[in-house]
Amino acid sequence: MNDWALMLVNIAIGSVIGGVTNELAIRMLFRPYKPWMIGSFRVPFTPGLIPRRRDEIGVQMGRLVEHHLLTVEGVKKAIAQSGAEAMLQNWLTSLFEKWLAGDRSLKEQIQSWIPGWFTDEGGWSEQIRQPVRQKWKDGIQTLLHRHGERTIASLISEGAKDRLQASVDSLGRMILERFADYLRSSEGQRDVQQMIRGLLGGGGGMFGGLMGMFLGDDKMVAKILPYLEDILQSPELAQRLSAFLHQEVDKLLQKPLHEVVSLIGEAQIDEWSEALFQRMEEKSLEWLDQPPAYWFAKWRESIVQELIPRVTRWAVTLLQQNVETLFAKLSITEIVTRQVESFPLERVEEMIVGISGKEFRMITVLGFILGGIIGAVQGLIGWLW
Repeated sequence: MNDWALMLVNIAIGSVIGGVTNELAIRMLFRPYKPWMIGSFRVPFTPGLIPRRRDEIGVQMGRLVEHHLLTVEGVKKAIAQSGAEAMLQNWLTSLFEKWLAGDRSLKEQIQSWIPGWFTDEGGWSEQIRQPVRQKWKDGIQTLLHRHGERTIASLISEGAKDRLQASVDSLGRMILERFADYLRSSEGQRDVQQMIRGLLGGGGGMFGGLMGMFLGDDKMVAKILPYLEDILQSPELAQRLSAFLHQEVDKLLQKPLHEVVSLIGEAQIDEWSEALFQRMEEKSLEWLDQPPAYWFAKWRESIVQELIPRVTRWAVTLLQQNVETLFAKLSITEIVTRQVESFPLERVEEMIVGISGKEFRMITVLGFILGGIIGAVQGLIGWLW
């Protein structure tokens, strides 16, 4: 073989060795995925570099993401510069406007969100009503026992006391007015006439008998009723009745709660409690039978211009203040590590090759070139020597 042919052979062999070696080195980054075993002996360089160091790569990638890429300061800055507050405010406003414009009642919306809360007849279902009713009864009993030794006066506010005193004044006048109306009615006149007959017939004595001889029942009623009406309209009687009622109310206010409860009776308290609960139940269903606009339309401007901006500002500020705590609880390093460990190796290879395929091909080509150069140098040295 002449020298030029030997040179070409050396170049070809060196080029093939360089290219194949580089290509093999690239493939050995990923393959084989699992170690090759001959009996109990593991073939060297198996599995590939990335499969063998997969755990370490996951930990290092997690640390890289947590300490250099996805940092607390970076997230805070991103939140501040991303317009998150404006986007959240616009989203909440549009959501509220859409909800307000709907014609479905609140009850229908709740039923669509949480089926089973209402019966077919429109009332609260037993799974909602019974626990709430039991909580209400337990709350009343707890309240009565907790404050049993306190006086009624200590349990109500000063404003309530003032309203109670004003109601007592009105009650005295109302009693006198109702009694006067009763005397003017046919039933009242009949009762007065019967009392007069009883007085003259049985207990009036000689004076009553003489009065009965000269005056009939109708005449005596006509004489007595105006006198009684004048008495009922007397300011002095109204003041005395009001003073008496105030005195009794003051006595009641100074009684301890348990004494008043004993006086009324627990059965009556339970009856009142049940009646109040049923009234609240009816009212709640009446409220829920209305569309959202019925309750919230008058507050629309306040909600859109004040409440929603305040809520969004609070939410974004709270998020910024708790980014560090959130990161500590999330443990970004562990999350990334677990994701890397669970990621299929085939997908990792496909992804890296897809990103760096051109560079890998250039490395292989460079291997061919360098191998060829090395072969040429070897051939040249052999030729010169």
